[in-house]
Amino acid sequence: MILDKAAFLVASEGISAITMERVGREAGVSKPLVYAYFQNVTTLLQELLLRDQRRLWEQQTIAVSEAKNFDELIRFTTRTYLKHAEKNGMHIQRLMGDPSIAVVFQQSERDSRQRVVEFLAKEIAHSFNVPREVAILATELSMGMTGTAGELVASGMVGRKKIEEIVICLFKGSTASLREHFGKG
Repeated sequence: MILDKAAFLVASEGISAITMERVGREAGVSKPLVYAYFQNVTTLLQELLLRDQRRLWEQQTIAVSEAKNFDELIRFTTRTYLKHAEKNGMHIQRLMGDPSIAVVFQQSERDSRQRVVEFLAKEIAHSFNVPREVAILATELSMGMTGTAGELVASGMVGRKKIEEIVICLFKGSTASLREHFGKG
């Protein structure tokens, strides 16, 4: 509940609006109770960022497990990411913009991103019969595209469903082109 109220305040008013007293008041708890869970505002906001990232990873894991083929894998994981960005993107962007908060996230993000790149690159290499190094580069680039799509959704510049379809079209076109240009045998 404390983290949920902090997320709302960060999204609506920015990081500067966060004080332990304000978060406690918004959550309907005392300031000492907030301090019982979080040492200070920075640790509270770091935990908020980590919590939301863990939720995304859990949702992505479910999306991957439900996919029956490569097209579904891309569609389900993209949709999951964009839904997360639509719901949480504003406060996550603000938290990531503060180095003292983002530092806690960066190492776990690097490790997680590497696992995702390895997994997707393996799927691309297999599904489109391209060399592994091409699949890795394609995965890195596609993750950048999806990240940008998430930023657009979070900012309200475009609707989630529309950008999801655009990302899927771009990804399908690029993988077909990868097969044509780099396919083995």
